[in-house]
Amino acid sequence: MRIAIGSFVQESQSFSPIKGSWQHFGPNEIVRGQGMLDEAIGTRTEVAGAIAVASQHDVQLVPLLRARASASSGPILREVYESIRDELLARLREAAAEPLDGVLMVMHGAMSAEGYDDATGDTLQRARQIIGPRTPMVATLDLHANITRQMCAAADGLVGYLTFPHIDLYETGLRGMRLLHAAIFGKAQPVTVMVKLPMIVPAENAQTTHGVIHDLLEASRAHLEESGIYDISIFPMQPWMDVPEAGCSVVVVADEARRARAEAIAAQLAGVWWQRKEEHRVTLAPTDRTIAEALASAHKPWVLADSADAPSSGAPGDSTITLAALLNAQPPADCYTNIVDPQAVARMIECGVGSQVTLALGASSGASLYRPIEVTGKVRLISDGDFVHKGEGFRGVTIHRGRTAVLQSGHVHIVVMERACLQWDPELYRSVGLEPTDAQIVIVKSPAGFRAAYSPFAAAIHVLDAPGVCTPNLTALPYTRIPRPMWPFDPLDDWRAEA
Repeated sequence: MRIAIGSFVQESQSFSPIKGSWQHFGPNEIVRGQGMLDEAIGTRTEVAGAIAVASQHDVQLVPLLRARASASSGPILREVYESIRDELLARLREAAAEPLDGVLMVMHGAMSAEGYDDATGDTLQRARQIIGPRTPMVATLDLHANITRQMCAAADGLVGYLTFPHIDLYETGLRGMRLLHAAIFGKAQPVTVMVKLPMIVPAENAQTTHGVIHDLLEASRAHLEESGIYDISIFPMQPWMDVPEAGCSVVVVADEARRARAEAIAAQLAGVWWQRKEEHRVTLAPTDRTIAEALASAHKPWVLADSADAPSSGAPGDSTITLAALLNAQPPADCYTNIVDPQAVARMIECGVGSQVTLALGASSGASLYRPIEVTGKVRLISDGDFVHKGEGFRGVTIHRGRTAVLQSGHVHIVVMERACLQWDPELYRSVGLEPTDAQIVIVKSPAGFRAAYSPFAAAIHVLDAPGVCTPNLTALPYTRIPRPMWPFDPLDDWRAEA
């Protein structure tokens, strides 16, 4: 049995000032052929899960290409998207020269590009044209995917993460490959049913550890025991996508003969979600007051999330708002924060470790919500920036943030990076000699993904009220293309779920 496996993962953010470019898909982010299987060994990724299932059966995996953006960004530049897409498809076409029994595509689901609002659907549809209508194809997706009609039509099954913070990448790969294997052997004739809700919700209160998403997933378990119901995913979508088909979704993968039942299940779950939509509203902590409370506390560390500047959500990671607040507080105890500024990194490398420097820091993306600030401090460390993710989500994956320097100004330790990167793991700090449990305050730029790794030792966790393109105050952002009416932008109480 021959199964092709490919991957194209990027999360797009319509309000980011930084387009997805080759900077986000450098040589470490694109791996071709056998390399994509070799690098997955020992990791907790979707590809590793797929490999585990393949090894249990007589399956020859045909690796195509793995492209994974180093951080989220604005829509991908057309030339970059089409280049990666076309190479992936060319490799699929070459693999299909011999009979293929199936295709597994590891995607994100919230990817857009210039001229392609639904780049995921575009890629899947073109893959379908290559393999034909009879070859089964399953796609794995992030829980924050924006599900579209094109995606449902192109793939036989869409399988999403069931956790946020995301710690089940490996298990999602298992589910996707098992569904594909069943479809190949005729044990399943899967179809994908979707209910799209007219709502967009902030990520901070869309976790799966508690609340409405948790309860929906728990309710799904009973339905999965029904004959012919293969998989159920809840997609609160990446909320900063200003696209015509935006909205949260419930997806049920079922046997063709059970389509009507799948539609009923999806509508019932969506109806419950709609009735509990108010639970997604976020209460934010005032930045200056929360920093003062943290510094006065006898307990540490206080983990403060600057979610509006989260690179994993598409922000540039170069906001100076919380940095300025920390410096102005003149903390008597160590505090850790981070920022993206390639020019500042180059300057510190030029000056060398131990140097006292004064430089303009932050706002290197040209974002209009904040300005560079002048910081004087000592260069404490210079690194190539690579670190291995040790948290549950991307365990074993090497994160490439470019050259990195640690600048100390009083008790404020600033990790300055060339490139934005995922901030779920304390290794962002530990890899440059900063132990988060020793600090009074640790700033993380993530809406919720950080909680899996930080919650076990955090004295307190708060999401700060700071401006940024990834603010959870969605109504403050200039959406112009989403369908209307849409909650929370419009008064919309009378809605009925239909598949």
